Amino acid sequence: MVLVVRDRMGAIRRQLLRSVRPTLRREVELEEAATSGGRRWVAEGGMWRLQRARLALHRVARLCGQHFGLSLSLSFLNRLFQLVCTSYSSVLLANNWQYLSFGLRALAAAIGVLLVVEASFLLALCWACSSAQDRAVRVGLVLDKIQSLLGPSVTSRSLQLAVENLRFSAAGFFDLDIRLFVALIGTSVTYVIILVQFRK
Repeated sequence: MVLVVRDRMGAIRRQLLRSVRPTLRREVELEEAATSGGRRWVAEGGMWRLQRARLALHRVARLCGQHFGLSLSLSFLNRLFQLVCTSYSSVLLANNWQYLSFGLRALAAAIGVLLVVEASFLLALCWACSSAQDRAVRVGLVLDKIQSLLGPSVTSRSLQLAVENLRFSAAGFFDLDIRLFVALIGTSVTYVIILVQFRK
């Protein structure tokens, strides 16, 4: 669902750029058009439709956090616990590597692969959420630039809706973004260090 929101936000941004006549392809051209004072026009109906689509995507993100937030928060806590356990097991096996049999060395390699898979899962989910948020911010910036090309009556009717920042929340406990991944990795490393210190 997060990837769908991300892709749709990118599609809305492309459609916004194409709605300006003469057609624009990049945001740099839109910035030049907004500051040059040249003759440009935008179809009000298309802008209204794109704004409604943008608001619908924000609503999808909010509903995703409300309905699946608790399961997301429990999933992240489970992944954190798994990261700590597998990291600690990897450290113990690495410290005793020369005493391990071939079977235990294969087990240590499998635990290392499992550790990478768990971290990759968390990174993929957090990156997708951050990417969707970044695209939503870019759509807002494009809309702000397009407003300068429109007359005041059109702007007030179709684009002056205040939209909160797009965010994916785990039932309000925390936001899913790349900072969460960094925090989880830091927390798991801290716990592993504490466990290793207790073992000594």
